[in-house]
Amino acid sequence: MLGGETLKISFRSMFNRIFKSNSHNIIAENFKLLNGYENVFTPFDANAYDDDTVRTCIDCIAKHCAKLKPKHIRKKAGKIQEQINDSLDYLLANRPNEYLSTYDFIYKVISQLFAYNNAFIYIKFSHWGSVEGLYPLNFGDLELKEYKGQLFCKFNFLGGETVFVPYTELIHLRRHFNRHEIYGESNKALKSSLDILRHIKMALKSAVINCFKLWGILKFNQVLRDDDLMKAYETFINSFISSSSGKVSGLGALDAKADFKELTSDIKTMDATQMDFAREDIYRYFGLSDKIITSTYTEEEYIAFYESVIEPIAVQMGLEFTQKILTKGERSHGNEIIFESNRLQYASTNSKIRICQALLPQGIITINEARDLFGYGGIEGGDERQISLNFVNANNQSMYQVGQNQPNDTGEGGDDDE
Repeated sequence: MLGGETLKISFRSMFNRIFKSNSHNIIAENFKLLNGYENVFTPFDANAYDDDTVRTCIDCIAKHCAKLKPKHIRKKAGKIQEQINDSLDYLLANRPNEYLSTYDFIYKVISQLFAYNNAFIYIKFSHWGSVEGLYPLNFGDLELKEYKGQLFCKFNFLGGETVFVPYTELIHLRRHFNRHEIYGESNKALKSSLDILRHIKMALKSAVINCFKLWGILKFNQVLRDDDLMKAYETFINSFISSSSGKVSGLGALDAKADFKELTSDIKTMDATQMDFAREDIYRYFGLSDKIITSTYTEEEYIAFYESVIEPIAVQMGLEFTQKILTKGERSHGNEIIFESNRLQYASTNSKIRICQALLPQGIITINEARDLFGYGGIEGGDERQISLNFVNANNQSMYQVGQNQPNDTGEGGDDDE
């Protein structure tokens, strides 16, 4: 009881919080593709994500992609005219849904994309058509269906729930998009490289286990009772250990009562070159290098990584988010959703200094933008562009030096003929 009234608590599952109630059960037919009805997708990676090397690669890419900044902007003549500070821009830049921050949201989407080569994001629209939330979907399997002439995706979740979602309400990202009309290819091509690496790791594991196996036998030349046998064994073991320091001396003592027979084992292990080859093969599959993985890259190496791996993802996400979230009218007025990153943040200090020396005097960047490169906060008035006065029209150099006006200017200062 609370204030004389009964407090009623209603529990709703995450499924019911996300999806519309009328999208659970509809009667739909299988969607026929150009090459038949092969329209089922199962996000299965043959446990590739459980391999530490694969997970390290995916984690590396997802972490760098999660630093991208989504923005709702308007372009005119191919140039950014303004950033639209509306509810959609806030949702994209801060919290796409009630469960995930923007960093976690992008990290999860990219992880799914590289683990399964497909990532699906459900767009939850309000009754007025505005975006209420964006939800990355992790499901058991997916079937393509047709309902009233429209393409639907039937998601079957591992918890037993089923939902039908129009394809137009899904942001679909894919990799290795070739043979299938809708889905990206699987990571089957990675299997051979993974098998090689796993066999190498198993060989190393066996070598470590064999190090603790029996390496020798004490053969006594007379019959001893069990107690005497253990005492003789302990005496031999203790002869290896110095009584003063407790360290292994490497020498042991035996008398004529016993003989020591060494057991040899030919243990074959993989060398570092073979391990590196197997690991590099997986790195290449994801477009990575050892320096990118270990964060020991140079400025040029990071730029190459950004342009070959991160930037294509940013372009793909921008195009798909723009098409699925914004209306046709908004797109026709130049509205776009972009994912941008300040690549100069990863430049060396010397490069940043040269950039500021070249761009600040021409007003290409502001003082606050220059301060941001070095990790400093903005200052008041630092967002105004400032231009150096050390630049002049080449045809008017002499006039500028003596402070005279140009011939077609009005006022004093020109050469008068007397």
